[in-house]
Amino acid sequence: MTEGQPPQPAQPAQPPQPPQPVKRATAGFAISLVGGIIDAVIAIIILVAASYWETLAPQMPGYGPGFDFGASFLALWGGIGLVLAILVIVGAVLIYMPGKETIGGILVIVFSIISLFFTAGGLIIGLILGIIGGALGIAKK
Repeated sequence: MTEGQPPQPAQPAQPPQPPQPVKRATAGFAISLVGGIIDAVIAIIILVAASYWETLAPQMPGYGPGFDFGASFLALWGGIGLVLAILVIVGAVLIYMPGKETIGGILVIVFSIISLFFTAGGLIIGLILGIIGGALGIAKK
């Protein structure tokens, strides 16, 4: 307090405000998560098929040099699909975090579209769910 000024009246005490509930994009999270899980299951099926190819290749008609390359290619294809599915799931988790819905939605949409080339978009179902879930995440629904 400086000299020459009247004293300030005391401010009345404000009652404590109840905490505001955190709004989460649960619909976008759930739909994106299911799409990512479907993509992951398809990628794992591709990886299992690659291991069976390696085991059964010598018994197939026409087996010859270079025939095992298909198993390596299929394993690489399934591995890339599994990484993309994990990235879709990470995007779904980001959608659930307040303030990160937009980046999570973008990740889900982008990696769901890319997964179309590696896991057939989770047999198209994972692709559709990823696009819908990502859009809902961006809209924060």
